[in-house]
Amino acid sequence: MGIIANEAVFSPSYVPDRLPHREQQLQQLDTLFGGWLRSPGNHYPRATLLGRPGTGKTVTLRKLWELRRGEAAARFVYINGFLFRNFTTIVGEIAKSLNIPFPRRGLSRDEFLALLVEHLRERDIYVFLVLDDAFNFAPDILSTFIRLGQETDKLGSFRIALAAVGHSDTILNNLDPSTRGIMGKYVVRFTPYTKDQIFDILLERARAGLADGSYSEEILQMIADITGAQSPLDTNRGDARLAIDILYRAAHLAQQSGRRQITPEDVRRSSKEVLFGVSEEVLVGLPLHEKLFLLAVVRTLKTTRAPYVSFGDAEEVYKMICEEYGEKPRVHSQLWTYLGDLRERGIIETRQNKKGEGMRGRTTLISIGTEPLDTLEAVLTKMINEELK
Repeated sequence: MGIIANEAVFSPSYVPDRLPHREQQLQQLDTLFGGWLRSPGNHYPRATLLGRPGTGKTVTLRKLWELRRGEAAARFVYINGFLFRNFTTIVGEIAKSLNIPFPRRGLSRDEFLALLVEHLRERDIYVFLVLDDAFNFAPDILSTFIRLGQETDKLGSFRIALAAVGHSDTILNNLDPSTRGIMGKYVVRFTPYTKDQIFDILLERARAGLADGSYSEEILQMIADITGAQSPLDTNRGDARLAIDILYRAAHLAQQSGRRQITPEDVRRSSKEVLFGVSEEVLVGLPLHEKLFLLAVVRTLKTTRAPYVSFGDAEEVYKMICEEYGEKPRVHSQLWTYLGDLRERGIIETRQNKKGEGMRGRTTLISIGTEPLDTLEAVLTKMINEELK
């Protein structure tokens, strides 16, 4: 049996049974859209979903539809702004999704819209329209679809509910003031996922998509540490899709190699494919003993084959490496300074040990998640040898 038990679990369109850490946003959207989906037509529900990539915006909308689909009197239409950007293709895709005939060209924008609305009225269709990655639309095109929902009351019913998805407030700021007022009142925000939150997401995906015994919680924690945000205010990390992609690639790599378990090195090789890894320019700028300490971390990880090593173990290996190179070891406090600098530069990740990890007290654990250890060891050894010539 392979490691990957269910490929669909790792697909971007997969909707899990539960959405960890997005319960609040799901409730907000259900409050805005739930009543209309059950009994549409008496008002125009709309919302703008804002958050960095991979923060759960699209999957939360899909989860809302999954929960309400059985009782909904409306149809779900999803438009991806990366694939459909100009007005004609967007209208054409809406018509295709609703299985209604529509000309590809030859009409003005107003005529296209009038024809679309006429089809909706004649067929008594109500539409829950999602415009994903809407920042790809020109502001006038986005404004047109925002106003479309507002204007359908001329037929006696509001035929459209609208959710526009973007990365930042720019999507609203680029609209004209009156249209901004229509959408700006209902904004649902998605903060970056923290390391702990991404761990929870990965754990559920692994349980649903990977074979039993093929992964450890430490492997999932390792991925969470290199992708998760330090806090909800961290704008550089927090992409759950990226974390899931790394887990899938690592599982695939292990499976291709004929192994039954994902190793830390599988994670490193997979994360390097989607992240930048460690730049040699960054390594060159490190002080000699910071390089030696980093080399100690690398060698300790290689020896143990574990996702994490303790600071104390790395310090002991550092002392042996100093003896190997004829260097006097730096004091304990200086190594802590090196550790902090390496973490700030994104070369290593650190965390405190958890209960049940076989270590007494609060021990700092160190991991390297974005660079294969053999590669990093070779580069560091070469730099150190050249520096000590």
